[in-house]
Amino acid sequence: MSVQKIQRYIPGADEVLISIRSHGALAARVPDGWVDILFLAFDDTGALAAPASAARGMTPSDATAVLRFVRRNRHRRRLVIQCEAGVSRSRSLASAVAQVLQLPYRWTVLNDGVFDLVCREAALATPR
Repeated sequence: MSVQKIQRYIPGADEVLISIRSHGALAARVPDGWVDILFLAFDDTGALAAPASAARGMTPSDATAVLRFVRRNRHRRRLVIQCEAGVSRSRSLASAVAQVLQLPYRWTVLNDGVFDLVCREAALATPR
């Protein structure tokens, strides 16, 4: 979901949010009513991103925070993921979360770094 959409979105009962912003950008103004919110700051480094020499992508600690947040809120009715345009980071993160939780997901991953990092951190956290 994009910044514009999230600012107009009215969360229903039992919804949680992951809000992603770029480094140096202000966090999106999100409406009240979320049960839980995770704010993250990392740049889009995917195929659709504008080239930037100072881009800082998702870190392992970001991925771990996502996994903790998702596991803590797994019983919630809906998880909404938001980034600037709602295209690359949010969609790739949603795909990774679905992969980790073994849920169906039909969108293409546009930021391999986000997808791979979350899946790798989930695999590392899984007891063998």
